[in-house]
Amino acid sequence: MKLKKYDDTTLKHIHDVELMILKDLIRFCDENGLTYFMYAGSLLGAIRHNGFIPWDDDLDVCMLRNEFERFKKLFSSNEKYDLLSIESQEDYPYLFAKLNLKNTRFEEKGALQLDFTIGINIDIFVLDDLADNKYKRFYQLKKAFLYNRLLIVSKIRIDDLPVIPKLISNTAYHILNILKLNPTKINKKCLNFLSKYSDANAKNVFDISAMAHEYPLIYDKSDFKEVEKVQFEDIYVNVPKNYDKILTELYGDYMVLPPEEKRYNHPIDFIDFGKY
Repeated sequence: MKLKKYDDTTLKHIHDVELMILKDLIRFCDENGLTYFMYAGSLLGAIRHNGFIPWDDDLDVCMLRNEFERFKKLFSSNEKYDLLSIESQEDYPYLFAKLNLKNTRFEEKGALQLDFTIGINIDIFVLDDLADNKYKRFYQLKKAFLYNRLLIVSKIRIDDLPVIPKLISNTAYHILNILKLNPTKINKKCLNFLSKYSDANAKNVFDISAMAHEYPLIYDKSDFKEVEKVQFEDIYVNVPKNYDKILTELYGDYMVLPPEEKRYNHPIDFIDFGKY
């Protein structure tokens, strides 16, 4: 993946707009009794920096599956926001959602292949129940990985890869399109598959959208039962009460800053702040 740095003015502008989106999301969740948590790099930023990681350019939250399903039912697109997800957007190629600020643009080059515009947004990741039985778990994780990869390559040709992975990815892209196996069909199969493992008593949850990593992101479900409030810029946000355990599993000694040469951003190629 290509890495880049923003100039300070642009990055500050991105942070300001994303913080506005986060405040609106929190307000909606509070009004409707929904529980969210800061997640991944944004959880790290909340704990280590009391705000954004200074060189980061996105915001991540997560919800347990039942909370996210309630969120989808309650949220309606309005003049300011769309909720981008596979259910609301036919060709949406991800298993996480985006609270998307309308009339803005925040896109990588690969997004030009999509039939809709991605604006400045917050990623909403969903934590699904994971089977306790080790054989069912193995099958669940392998099949989840397959769905995640199929969903992306069914819609996006990935050219920024070494020769062999690029050949495999683009071959899969063409085969899926010939078979007319589009994101909508893949996602429906995936959600039906996940529902088979829905269990209020499950000990673990996992982030299906992170299955492109070398290892699955698996968490103790109990770590997302209790909420703690911490400062994030000029507001207070929800974090899991056991955030230290989660961050240690994700990042190791997470309070140590990475070397300066590794403080980069995502490869966003097109930014339009609109009226914001």
